[in-house]
Amino acid sequence: MKLGAWRKAGSLVITALLAGTVAACGGGGNNVNDSSSSPPSSVGSGTSVSHEVQKPITIEWAAYNVNDVAPDPNSEVLKDIEKRFNVKMNIWTADSQKHNEVFNVRMASGELPDVLRLKGFDLSKLVESGVAAEVPLELIKEKAPNYYQLIMDNDSMGAAFKSTIYKGKNYGLPNFNLDGTYPTSLIWRTDWLKNVGINKIPETLSEFEDAIYKFTNNDPDQNGKKDTYGISSTALQTVFGAFGPFPTDNLKGTTPYSDLWFTIKDNQVSLNAIQPQMKEALRLLAKWYKDGVIDPEFLTGENKGGYWATSHAFINGRIGVTGNAMFYHWAPPLTQGDPGGAVYQEFMKVKPDAKLGETYEYGKAIQGPDGSAFGGNYWGYSNENIIITSSAFKDPNKVDAIFKMLDTLVTDQDYYMLMNYGVKDKDYTINPDGSIASNLKNMTEQVQRGVTTFSYFLQNPSVLKERNKAKYELAERVKGTGTPKAYLPSVEAMGKYKTDIQKLTFETYIKIITGTQSVDSFDDYVKKARAAGADQIEKQLTDSIQ
Repeated sequence: MKLGAWRKAGSLVITALLAGTVAACGGGGNNVNDSSSSPPSSVGSGTSVSHEVQKPITIEWAAYNVNDVAPDPNSEVLKDIEKRFNVKMNIWTADSQKHNEVFNVRMASGELPDVLRLKGFDLSKLVESGVAAEVPLELIKEKAPNYYQLIMDNDSMGAAFKSTIYKGKNYGLPNFNLDGTYPTSLIWRTDWLKNVGINKIPETLSEFEDAIYKFTNNDPDQNGKKDTYGISSTALQTVFGAFGPFPTDNLKGTTPYSDLWFTIKDNQVSLNAIQPQMKEALRLLAKWYKDGVIDPEFLTGENKGGYWATSHAFINGRIGVTGNAMFYHWAPPLTQGDPGGAVYQEFMKVKPDAKLGETYEYGKAIQGPDGSAFGGNYWGYSNENIIITSSAFKDPNKVDAIFKMLDTLVTDQDYYMLMNYGVKDKDYTINPDGSIASNLKNMTEQVQRGVTTFSYFLQNPSVLKERNKAKYELAERVKGTGTPKAYLPSVEAMGKYKTDIQKLTFETYIKIITGTQSVDSFDDYVKKARAAGADQIEKQLTDSIQ
């Protein structure tokens, strides 16, 4: 079926669902496709929908931290969800660094998932192409009332459903992420600091500069070779943050480009990348690059594959400070049976004697010349959005199942634990103090077991705080200054102009840093960006929040 037909079919189904004529969940129990539910009823003008389901509904699933492996067909997590909701889950897989590219190719060829993680995709383009289906708030309230209440009860920033809006209509399901209320962290090699004669974690820009120059020139690993650098791509963010709001969440020269950031001030929206403070940040970074302090491989990023948060440049002893990871990624074992964070585990493979406080430590936001210290970025408690596609809306029973899977994460704690941690006493154990100890060795094993694959990125704050006290005690101890991303609706100008502005921005920033272009070329870049659509984007975003 063509996308236009999908869009039309989706509209009819939404009308039916909102009118309460579809009752696939009405029979009670866990089976949302129970054939004992109400008889066929009218949809739109004369369209008939049957609720007799003879076999499980196949759901094309692309709403998780994508990996190149799928859950084992025999995993209890997958078996439970398929039996509980009478569905067959078909998992879309791709390398975590290339999933947007892979999924775009599949969707361009006519394939569509039913549920899609929005990260990396432009909502306006998905709507205009007919991929994303409208998901009215009234439908969410009806089909997933407990989920809706969880989101609204925890919406302290007023962010709920902001970034899922396009032209006044809602197209997505936001998550709740307690971890996203903490900023990303700087991580320092404290043994390197000691080796070059520095006895405290740098806090000001001058202290930061002194440290990274010594990391480059004073043999911090004491191997007698000049083979180290101060920073690479992820710590650039803290430098920008010492001058003003971040231009992006992570500057690197590979596609897909990181998203552009905006600031709301006095009810006006502005694009951070074209602000004059960024010119001064680039001036300093260009000097550092010329002096050999920035790793020349920053162009391709610090991660060379595998789990996205791993900085191979850092764990392999190439640089002395890294950023853009969450506190829990670097957490050592905190409770009985805890293997430590995902990046900590990778670090231990390279340096098995590493210890928090001795080998590495969390750092605070770097304070700039005028006192600015925007710190790490907050992912935000609503940092992931999921869309239900027009393909799914062809089948009201499928839509009901998708909503039931979501709402059950809130209403059934045993189900929530299974989806997020796996099988008790097999995938995890409960320690005497009530904390959770995972028995899964790494991210690959976690994915194979199906753990978090079907969690909709939805965290239950009461469960987390009860079961992970040590984790959040660490989070509070190392929490620094952070800047949340502006929660803004999608606008038409973003779909038209954002990609070109992203490309122009990253190419210009990189050329200035590496010395290919002068720092003064920033002024010409600003003019080009505004002419390329930045003015229209700012205006439409500003209009959308009035």
